[in-house]
Amino acid sequence: MIGYSAAFGLLTALCVCAQDSRVTVSLSSESQVVGLNTTTVRGIPYYSFRGIPYAVPPVGQLRYKDPVPYTWNGSVEAVEDAPRCSQRSGGQEDCLYLNVYVPLGNDSSPLAVMFYIYGGKYARGSATNKPPDYFMDHGVLLVTFNYRVSSIGFLSLLNDDIPGNAGLKDQQMALQWVQRNIAAFQGDPASVSVGGESAGGCSVGDLITSPAAAGLFQQATIISGEAISPWGILPDPRQRAFALAEVLGFSTNDSQQLVDFLRTQDAGDLVRHDVDIIPPEEAIRLVAMPWAPVIDGNFIQEYPINKLRTGRYSKVPILVGYTSGEGTIGEQGKGYLTSEAALQELNEHFVEAAAPLVRLPTAEQREAAALRIREFYFGSGDITLAQAQAIIDLMTDFGFAEPSDTAVRIMANHSDAAPIFYHLFDYRGPSIGDSTYGTPHGSQRSMLFSGIVSNPDEEFIQLRTNMVRLWANFVKYGTPSPDGETIEWTAFNNADQNYMHITNTFEMKQNVLKERMDFWHEIIPV
Repeated sequence: MIGYSAAFGLLTALCVCAQDSRVTVSLSSESQVVGLNTTTVRGIPYYSFRGIPYAVPPVGQLRYKDPVPYTWNGSVEAVEDAPRCSQRSGGQEDCLYLNVYVPLGNDSSPLAVMFYIYGGKYARGSATNKPPDYFMDHGVLLVTFNYRVSSIGFLSLLNDDIPGNAGLKDQQMALQWVQRNIAAFQGDPASVSVGGESAGGCSVGDLITSPAAAGLFQQATIISGEAISPWGILPDPRQRAFALAEVLGFSTNDSQQLVDFLRTQDAGDLVRHDVDIIPPEEAIRLVAMPWAPVIDGNFIQEYPINKLRTGRYSKVPILVGYTSGEGTIGEQGKGYLTSEAALQELNEHFVEAAAPLVRLPTAEQREAAALRIREFYFGSGDITLAQAQAIIDLMTDFGFAEPSDTAVRIMANHSDAAPIFYHLFDYRGPSIGDSTYGTPHGSQRSMLFSGIVSNPDEEFIQLRTNMVRLWANFVKYGTPSPDGETIEWTAFNNADQNYMHITNTFEMKQNVLKERMDFWHEIIPV
């Protein structure tokens, strides 16, 4: 028997059988899941189910195909992390598993669900290293999961055989699994918040604008990534597919020959050449992604910004924001602050680096906008290392701040829009890492999941305590500031342009990054 009397109500609701540290949940009369009874770092008890299969292993002829639901009779042992999906650092194709973490409480009320999507440039990442402790402490059920990445998850020929977006469809299938099964874990399928950071945040934007995902969630958190960003859609996916074959030593112009070749290759070889397949004219750009979602006419029917502007998206409460130093992640990839050659290339080829990424209809407009962008950030002279902060600000605004600010303003324009809670994460304490040029990309994750920051100082711990509580409030109530919350976070509106500025304190302000955002909205009207 379980040694926690507080868990009695949950035991009854879940139809749970427990012995020693193991716990069994029945999904149906034929299928059960075996997990573990454990505790958080604070000693709060919870159930952990790690490695539940949600889709048939996408191997052999199922490579690149839409996921197929997995069903079983008998018991599945879900007591350890599943392997990550194939990516440059390792992994395997048999990887479509999810984790469910269930907090134990005094009653049998259904639990609000946080469904978290990891980032990693669509090329890497996994459900591991996302400890659930803080969400457990606040009574939020957490679901994490693997989805296919790199060429295995996002290669596309834009045809029926390989339409693309397999990774996004994995996300959709995991959400469908939640809708079918989460009640067995005492989760509330009518209170699911889908959330993600970086490519995970961009994925949330795609789910919001995709009819295929409508009704699978009731709230959303979008952190440091937007579907309307310049890296959110891959414009020429077929080129990537044929380029990958060329790198692997196979040359063809025939789509079927290409498909037959790719399905016979070792998965490790297919994900080892992400950098090698980017053509030189793209590699020079401020942002150059090897893989990303594509407009397949089905899951993503058109550019997401068109869906937002016309109101054809899931109007759910949204908590959205980014860090003050997002551009550090892009700069590290390009090496502008560490490589003299890279900085010289940016200086001499700025228009080629920026113009193709500007969200304007004609080449002439994009090139004119690029010249204005250069003048705004760097003046009329050369771009030098002395302008390091301006380089980071440019990368922050291009890839994160402008897309987020534009999306927020567009959605808030709709009379039937749900509340939007907007924020800038600008904490600069030593526990967060190097914040010389702003709060680094990925910093919110270190607040929400335990174990990422070692030996945090007291200021960080207090900030983390407040942030986790606000995020948990949003998941449970659709607002970070329900009745009784001491921090007042009001919803965004276009009249006030209000947002939460998070440093070591929480302060509502107006007009985030005003001068910079005013400039961007002038050259790319909302």
